[in-house]
Order: sequence, then C-alpha cells, then structure tokens
Amino acid sequence: MNKYFIYSLLIILVSSCSEYGTVVKKGTNDEKYDMAKKLYLKKDYVRALPLFEDLLAVYRGKEKSEEIYFYYCYSYYGLGQYELAAYHFKNFTENYYNSKHIEECSFRYTNCLYKDALEYFLDQTSTVKAIAETQLYLNQYPNSKSIYEVLDKDKIVDGQTISYKDTITYKDKCNEQIEELRGKLKTKAFENALLFYKIEDYLAAIVSFKNAIKDFPDMDNKDEIEFLIVKCSYLYAKYSIDEKKEERLKLVFSEYAEYIKNNKPSNKWYEEATKYNKKAQEELSKHQKIHKIQ
Repeated sequence: MNKYFIYSLLIILVSSCSEYGTVVKKGTNDEKYDMAKKLYLKKDYVRALPLFEDLLAVYRGKEKSEEIYFYYCYSYYGLGQYELAAYHFKNFTENYYNSKHIEECSFRYTNCLYKDALEYFLDQTSTVKAIAETQLYLNQYPNSKSIYEVLDKDKIVDGQTISYKDTITYKDKCNEQIEELRGKLKTKAFENALLFYKIEDYLAAIVSFKNAIKDFPDMDNKDEIEFLIVKCSYLYAKYSIDEKKEERLKLVFSEYAEYIKNNKPSNKWYEEATKYNKKAQEELSKHQKIHKIQ
C-alpha cells in the first residue's frame, strides 16, 4: 500500500508540468474522467486511480458514481492490490445491487480472495474464506454463462491440426479456484500430520492423519496416509509403557484391517504395511508370553 502511494506521488510530481498534471490541478470533472478512462485503458492504473478517487468524491450519490467506482475497483485489481480490490468489489455489490456489473463484481471479489490466499505452509484463514465466498457465488449464480477467458486451442482431427476457440466461464473458473484452494488445505493437513510423524509424536500423527482423511476423503495420497497410520500405530505401541503395550499393539491390527479394506495387494505400501502388522503380532505374542511366565 505504501509503495503504491509513494509511486503515485512520484508520478504526479514528474507529471506536474504535463497534460496529466494540468488535468489533475485545473481540469474539469469531464476532463478528469476522460483522462482517467484513457489511462485505465492503457493500464496506467497508478495515474488513473487518483483521478477516479477525486471523481468519486464529486459524484457521490449520483448515477455516474457507479461507473467510476467500477473502474476504481478494477484499477486496484490491475495493480495486483488484491486485498484492496476485494474490499472494493464487495462494496460495489452491496452499494450498487441493481448494477449491470453486479455478477462480474461478485465474481471478481472471489477471484481477488483466491489470488490473495496465502501459501499452504502459512495460516490458511484466507484460503478457507476464499473457498466459502466462491461457493456462495456459485450458489447465487448456478447457471452463469459469463465468460472469464477465451483461449486458443488446437486439436487433431483426421490427422489435421484444427485451431479453435475455447471459453472458460466464471462458473468454470470458480470451480478451478475451489479445487486449487482445497489443494492447499489438503497439503497443509498432510504436512502437519507428517511433522508429528517426523518428530516421533506418533499419537498426534495418527490423529492428524485420520483427520486429514476425514476432512478430505478425496486426498490424492490417501493410500499413503492409511499406510502411515498403520506404521505410526505400530511405532506408538512399540515405544509404549509396558502396561499399555498390549492394548496398543491390538490397535495396529484394526488399523491394518482398515488399510487392506481400502487397498489392493498391488498397492505401493501394501507389503510394508503387512510387515508392520506382522511385527505387531510377533511383539504381542512375545509380550503375552513374558507376562504369562510372570
């Protein structure tokens, strides 16, 4: 934010003797609007923003304010200031609910939240919010056919390369956004559980791996997680105090049973999971013999 204002100030200072500077200082409202639109279309959002901001104050409560605010929102979007753009797009939908731009601004609000969501290893509050708001958009516009992007694509027909146009709608893009955002949450859930495994807090790892599957049953590496639950269960039992060992070794068998219910012998982790189940059986047998003698 500070960088934008500093840059904006420099632009204004440099342009003080130019046409832009003259319009900023002495131009009529119509001249300011024309200049702002011209700069906006050139993607010169830094210089367009102050003009749109001045005009918003002038036309507050008047019909023209809607179009000015629309460009104002997009100027922040064009600058990559997605948090501010999200705020203004949301504000637009609340203040101009009869506008022809209402669906577009509703979509751009979700699009800004998506772009502003943090990397998976950081706090995911923004990601959760982006998913919720994007789903809300889909609920409000379930049959939307508004075009987000037109792509040039090629396909092979009878050995010939045919070029064609393919469209991505707001609806398509929202579904893509949700899928990508959910991917961050899946990665976060798995990495958190894996961390517990690496620091040898096996009980916490078991609980976290199970929660990951519960929250995201479509995990790409669900089989690996189910295997790690078996492995952690075994290691948790192995290093348990004597009084708890038998009870915890028996839990390995139930986790293994769950693993083989969901995975075939051809699975990458099947052999190793079976090895830990067998080790648990051997340790339980040894443990029971010792205690029988005692």
